[in-house]
Amino acid sequence: MSLVGENGGIKMKKFTFKKTIPEGRYRSFERDHTKIKLNKNEVGYITEIEYNMYKVYFAVKKEKTEKNPASFKWTYITKIFNSEKQAREYVRERNDIIQRALDLHQFEA
Repeated sequence: MSLVGENGGIKMKKFTFKKTIPEGRYRSFERDHTKIKLNKNEVGYITEIEYNMYKVYFAVKKEKTEKNPASFKWTYITKIFNSEKQAREYVRERNDIIQRALDLHQFEA
């Protein structure tokens, strides 16, 4: 498998998704969300902000650095999606753009 893309550039790794359902005593106060992962480490999440309204959030490093953990902030995509599936597709389609534009903070698994 080659890491060189069709246009000669380096091929970016793909985002993966993991649905999490709250458990435990206070699960009724928490919403389901989907973790966005890169290299098996969490870099963001998709959550329902209101009924059938979903938003995508990413953890972005405050300063350019190679080390993890680093100080980070949460940023989000301004587009609001009608379903979690639409949000996933949006992130998948813009995989390369997101990884090039954002210096993603990776939470260790």
